[in-house]
Formats: sequence, C-alpha cells, structure tokens
Amino acid sequence: MNAYNTTFGMQEQSSAQPERAGKRSGLETADLIRWKSASTSIEKQALKRRKSVPLQHIAEFTAQLSIMLKSGIDVSTALGSLVAQSQNSQLADVLLRVHQSVLAGTTLSESLRRHGSVFDAAFVATVAAGEASGSLADVLVQLSQMQRNELRNRRTMRALMTYPVLLLAVSTSVVAGLVIFVLPRFSGIFAQYDVALPIITQMLISFADELRGRWWLWGPLAIAFVGGGLVWRKSVAGRQTLDAMWVNTAGIRDVCRARLTGRICRLMGIMLSNGVPLLETLRLTRDAVENSLYRALLIRLEDSVVNGRNLASVLQTAEIIPISARDMLVTAESTGNVAEVSRLLGDYYEEEAEAKMRQLVGMIEPALTVGMGLVIAIVVLAVMLPVFDLSSLANRGH
Repeated sequence: MNAYNTTFGMQEQSSAQPERAGKRSGLETADLIRWKSASTSIEKQALKRRKSVPLQHIAEFTAQLSIMLKSGIDVSTALGSLVAQSQNSQLADVLLRVHQSVLAGTTLSESLRRHGSVFDAAFVATVAAGEASGSLADVLVQLSQMQRNELRNRRTMRALMTYPVLLLAVSTSVVAGLVIFVLPRFSGIFAQYDVALPIITQMLISFADELRGRWWLWGPLAIAFVGGGLVWRKSVAGRQTLDAMWVNTAGIRDVCRARLTGRICRLMGIMLSNGVPLLETLRLTRDAVENSLYRALLIRLEDSVVNGRNLASVLQTAEIIPISARDMLVTAESTGNVAEVSRLLGDYYEEEAEAKMRQLVGMIEPALTVGMGLVIAIVVLAVMLPVFDLSSLANRGH
C-alpha cells in the first residue's frame, strides 16, 4: 500500500527498506530537533551574506576532507591534517576549534554548527544526515561537487562580464576626459573667433562649464547619490525591488531564474537524498537563498507541507520557476522521487544558466561596442566640427 510521506516527500512503495526507514525515524527525532534549533537561530541572520571565509577555501576543505574519509582516515586525524594545510588563517582557526571539539567527543556536525558564520545551516544539516546514515564521506563528496559548481559558475560569469565592464569603464573615461578637459580648451578659441557652434557643442560646453565651475556642489551630490543607493540596496525595500528586477526584467530574467532554480534544486536534492526531512530541507534551502522572491516561494512551500498539502499546489502557480522544472517536480512528488529529480534539475539548470549567460553577453558586447562608439563619435564631432569651421575662416582670411 503506497502512502505519501510528507516528511521526506517520497512514497514508501514496499517494506523492503526497513533499515533506511529506521534511520529516517531516528533522524526525525533527535537530529530533527537539533536541525530545527539551528535553523531557528540562522533564520534571524538569513539576509546576511557569508563574508568571513571565501567559498573557494571552504570548497577546498570539503573536497580534501571527503578524500581523506574515503581513504579510511578518521575524522579527527583528517581535521588535524587540514588545520596545518589551510591557506586561510581564519578558516585554520575555525578548523582548529572544530578539531578540538571532535577530540572532546562532539560530532562533526555539532562542531561545525558552532561556526555558523563559516558553515551555513544547510551544510551542517547535510553533514548531520551523513553522520546519522553512516555515509559522511559520500555526503561530503556531494557537497564538494555543489561548491565547485558554484565556484565555476561565479568564475564563468565574472569572466564573461569582464570585457563589457572594462569597455564601459574605458569609454566612459574617454568621453568624460573629452568633455571636461579637452572641449573647454577649445571653447575659448571658438569664442575668440566668433565661430558658430552646433547645438550639441553648445550643450557639451555648458555641461563642462557647469561641472568645472560648481564641482563643490556636484561632487558631494554624486557621492551622496552613490552612498544613498548603496544604503537603499541593503534595505529591505531595496533588496525586494532589485530581486524583482533581476527575476522579471526581460533579457536577464532567464539567466537569473535558471541560476536560482538550479541552486535550489541541487541543494534540495542533496539534502533529501541524504535523509534530511522535506520540511527542514525547505527551511534550510530558504536560508541559503538570498533572492526575496524565491525565499517567499519556499515559505509558501513550507506552509503547504505543514498544512498537509502537496508541493504541486504551490509549484503550479510559481511563475519564477521554469515551466519544465515545475512539471517535473510535480511529477516527481507524485512518484516519490523528489530527491533524484531535484539533483538532476540542479545539474541541468546550472548548465542552462551558464549557456544563457554566454548568449546574453554575446548580445550585449556588440551592442555596447556600437553604442559607446556612437557616443564617442558624437563627442569628437562636437569638438571637430567647429575646428573645421575655424579652419575655413582662417583660409578665407588668407
């Protein structure tokens, strides 16, 4: 008899898995209480980003620890070795404390939980699930793969955006130099010889004179504008506005939706496949996601599970999740295969996000090149056309 298990999001189709069910039952008592306690404390800091230790160093630690455990080295010995190998002083200090805690008899997950600024709640809960199921090394391998994928995606996006940002910065600097420094030098000559100036030249000269003449006003205003923008971006209203812009603006929404969907699905897949209960998986995933629209979606999914409804009732109306992902998750829920499908969707949409990002940058680069070329050409013409007129007047005088 098939019965839907709302705790794990799976169907128990036979009695051939008593051992696994027993492990899960244990997780739903003592371990679940510890996870919920950690999740509650983390939720208060959910909007804060982890800045203390770079992800690259955490990924290296996870990968090295998984290899050592796979090689048969015990956790305590492996941690002692990694303390000496760590190239990040802050991480080394944290690992030293974790090592001492493990030596004192505390579990690895509980030791990591004490350093929430470095190891987030989702990471700790997945490690706890690995310890409870006796598959810690395998869990660490999965976490390591997820972290490496995240690093690769970040590096790819950073590399793709380097040229457009550099082009924009150089072009802006050239235009600013021409308008503020070059054009004013010619304006005196144009006035001296009473040269008729094109409208664009007159506008640029007036703009440059205004900036040079009242820099004491416009400089502080510009600084205040930038500072105010940064403060607004960190406010609740600012974050919500920017989150909505990234997810809903044509052109970039496909990239953002694919990237966020991939991250959520991969994280859920790893936790569910290692025995973390569905409700706790949703809570921990919410803590690991920064976009407020996706956090709100995960809250609705939590409420649905708490109230005894299935995930499909929420997913079917979630426009920020790609249609294909929605359909597959709904189907996976009905067949009791949410964990595996989530992992597969995570792989697919992370690759899809990278491909869409390359496509978007491929369209932005030529458009930006042409646009900035036109701006520079207009400024150069604004300077050169009066020069040509001045040259004509000089020739007539001779």
